[in-house]
Amino acid sequence: MLQNDGLLDRCRQMVDPNMVFLQDIALVYKSRLAKNFMNDKNVELRDWPAYSPDLNVIENMWEIPAPKVYVGARECQMVLELKNTILLVWETLDQPVMANLYASLPKRIFDCAHL
Repeated sequence: MLQNDGLLDRCRQMVDPNMVFLQDIALVYKSRLAKNFMNDKNVELRDWPAYSPDLNVIENMWEIPAPKVYVGARECQMVLELKNTILLVWETLDQPVMANLYASLPKRIFDCAHL
């Protein structure tokens, strides 16, 4: 994605040159291909601090519907099928649970600021 659409170059034009880039700790970002790309683009990567709070509530939110999307080892054959399945599952989610995740953001930010 970064390689194809010039997103990285556009980001560099908009942000402070002293800004630090932290990326998700998912394994896909630790691949040789990803590391080589970042190295070729002179992107300085920093490790996440140990036991750092998670500021991305979307990850927590996705943990709730994901099992329903893939129930029974379902495999969507087309992107549209996956999109429709996700939308149907999303409509059934417990809104108070989602609201609680969103409400947890101030504490997450506070915890991060006080590392």
